[in-house]
Amino acid sequence: MTSMSTRAPTNLQPKLKAAATFNTSVASATASSKESPVKAPSHQARRGHQQHPPDTTSDKATAALIRRVLVAHTSHGSGAEKGRASPRPIKDVLPPLTSSNEVDLQLYAFIAIIIRDFVYSWYAKITPDHVFVEEVIQVIAHCTRALEQRLRNVDLESLVFDELPALLEAHIIAYRTAHEPLHPPSIASDPHQVYHALRPHPALSPVPDPVVPSTIKEQSDNEAAYRQLLAQGVLALLLPPEDLGNNCLRTLVGDIIGEIVLGAGLSGKACEDYVWWEGITKLVELLQTRLSNTSEVEPATAAATLAATDSAASPSTAEFQDRAVSKVRQRKSPFVLERLFWQFVQYAFLTLTAMRFIIATLVSSSTRASRTAHGPPNSSASSAIAARPIIRFHIFSLTATVLRLPQRQPWLSGSLALVQHLLLNGPGRLASPDRLIDK
Repeated sequence: MTSMSTRAPTNLQPKLKAAATFNTSVASATASSKESPVKAPSHQARRGHQQHPPDTTSDKATAALIRRVLVAHTSHGSGAEKGRASPRPIKDVLPPLTSSNEVDLQLYAFIAIIIRDFVYSWYAKITPDHVFVEEVIQVIAHCTRALEQRLRNVDLESLVFDELPALLEAHIIAYRTAHEPLHPPSIASDPHQVYHALRPHPALSPVPDPVVPSTIKEQSDNEAAYRQLLAQGVLALLLPPEDLGNNCLRTLVGDIIGEIVLGAGLSGKACEDYVWWEGITKLVELLQTRLSNTSEVEPATAAATLAATDSAASPSTAEFQDRAVSKVRQRKSPFVLERLFWQFVQYAFLTLTAMRFIIATLVSSSTRASRTAHGPPNSSASSAIAARPIIRFHIFSLTATVLRLPQRQPWLSGSLALVQHLLLNGPGRLASPDRLIDK
């Protein structure tokens, strides 16, 4: 009885195992909640890695392509870099093409694609030796360095503002002459024939005629022969004498320049309309992206913001939107006098800046180098004879031709020609070579 009376009821005893189970579940839930933020980023990182593929246009991918095609099979390839932790840079493995490593990387990528698709496709079937490809790379590197050295001695201002505009002006005049009807349609000549009669070229003759299929093949053969003539002429100027006597090497490099670079590259791909459209589209998209990042909030967006903030106070949505648009217009339209004042300040600042630029140019013109002395160090005195006043550059006549100034405003065109004549042959000859205006 005593023992039974001192024993506590079983339903009042604590359930230790259940409590321990509850604590264990709470602890595991807490631990899992603490560990879940750590594991989530790794899962998101894996998802992001799967969504964004590697960039094939990066410098790393370009260097990998060059190393796989031009370096892997050469004496500087994988056998020479087994003991290195990281591969050597491209500039330390391949000969330099220009004075810029960034330009060399892009040029070597282009060369790697050409050699992979047009040289290895047949040369690997003949022999596994790659010494010939190394010689081709050395010859191309020598040609590019010599070409860069010649480009440094080019008179860029005469090339850009005189010689190229002269060609473009002659093309525009011949094109307009060929397409202007001078006779009735029954006896009118083909504009294509008229243009090539005015501007004949050996690579574009005879004019391809679908009625006569032989003219198409003949014109294609003449164009290929002209490309080879250009390539061999360039190699004769750029190649060293010991490589110029190697007929096999000269023929292969000439075919690469004439057929692949000039033929398939410039004449084939670069002249296609879709290439120009894609380039213009990418340029416009880039400009739109930059402009959209710096653009201000439009009035419609501001009106929508005001309508969203005060929509609860106004039961009529249309009336409130009209009131919001009017508020935005009032904020954006300054007073008339204030607008005129700031316009006056802007134009005065532009005028002072232009006057300062003109005065500084006239003062520093006496210290500028002579244009007649421009040219290579070994050039003769003929550069002084070939100097042309800047006011007579063809860029001005090209502008007048494009705007049809002689036909639309003949008096203005004649007045400008008279001013040009007075500056060149009048008192002081201010526009003559190495004079005040010319400098």
